[in-house]
Amino acid sequence: MAKDVSRTRDLGSIFRYIYYGKTQSRQQIADKLCISLPTVTHNIEILISQGLIYKSGELESTGGRKANAYSCVPDARFAMGIDITRHHLSLVIINMRMDIIAKKRMRCPFSDTPEYFEHLRDEIDLMLSTSGINRDLFLGIGVSMPVIVARDHKTISYATVINLSDNLYERMAGYIEYPFLIFNDANSAGLAEGWASDPKEAMTYLFLGATVGGARVSDRKIIGGDNWRFGEFGHMCIEPEGKLCYCGQRGCLDAYCAASVLSDFTNENLGRFFEELAEGNNPGFKRVFDDYLNHLAIAIKNIRMSCDSDIVLGGIVGAYLTDYIDTVRAKVSRLDPFENGARYVKTCHYRVEASAVGAAIHYINRFVEEL
Repeated sequence: MAKDVSRTRDLGSIFRYIYYGKTQSRQQIADKLCISLPTVTHNIEILISQGLIYKSGELESTGGRKANAYSCVPDARFAMGIDITRHHLSLVIINMRMDIIAKKRMRCPFSDTPEYFEHLRDEIDLMLSTSGINRDLFLGIGVSMPVIVARDHKTISYATVINLSDNLYERMAGYIEYPFLIFNDANSAGLAEGWASDPKEAMTYLFLGATVGGARVSDRKIIGGDNWRFGEFGHMCIEPEGKLCYCGQRGCLDAYCAASVLSDFTNENLGRFFEELAEGNNPGFKRVFDDYLNHLAIAIKNIRMSCDSDIVLGGIVGAYLTDYIDTVRAKVSRLDPFENGARYVKTCHYRVEASAVGAAIHYINRFVEEL
């Protein structure tokens, strides 16, 4: 577990300013935080002694002596993210800079059984052992799942994609020896994207994965809504009396834009679908993809009308849409009554393991904010 850090009144404020600003001088810190230079110097010495920051170089001179620059130590702390889906299990370890320093993805169908949780425990221990990280610097584990989770991040309030029995958190706790919490997969992926983007701008994330979901991210935080269900775009109706959704309703976006709508044509291999699409030898694939994008454009237009922010396409399908973003924007633009070009539609930074990274970010963020 992470050791306690010696504190002064201003220690956390100085650390956060360095962490979010990437590189800062003592004078910049003093001016921005209205703290005396001797106090800044004292706290910087503490942060260096605790292995949280380091002297990273010198800033450009403004006429006098060059000022020392200080930055956060990337490997000062670590966190793990786990993404549990119906058919796969992914694990990542990230550092303070959100670098993925270890990752593993395997086909492992979810089963709410002791055997599954024993396997999960073994994979956690194996990754921590092989990564070589100091476990004293390990903060905890965020678990991403296709479920709706209450504010305590322990209570599952809705789950139909995977079969769960009651008290999942308590049963998992018998196999995981580290602090852990459970998060919605789309919210986790959106949080990862929010940290990779400009944190000052609100962003709506559309998760195009095994299921369709989303998140609203502002200032590196998820906006959850009254019942922590903001962003359940997969159950937005786009075709009245249309295809049957797993929720029991008809015409939901999930029935038209889940990854399986494409991957079912290539034996669940989405990469292969896009390879064949790019080769252009199968007109049937082109028709399927065009229909997919038509429904996606309707959803994007509706989300834009509701949220009035940039919309980032993520999830496993979003990772493939960079080459088709102009087509997506053109389809959205034809539906948008206010704007031309739909430049607000973007593709994701995190192409792989976004949900696992976002789940891990919780512990990094908590460490930074509570220091």
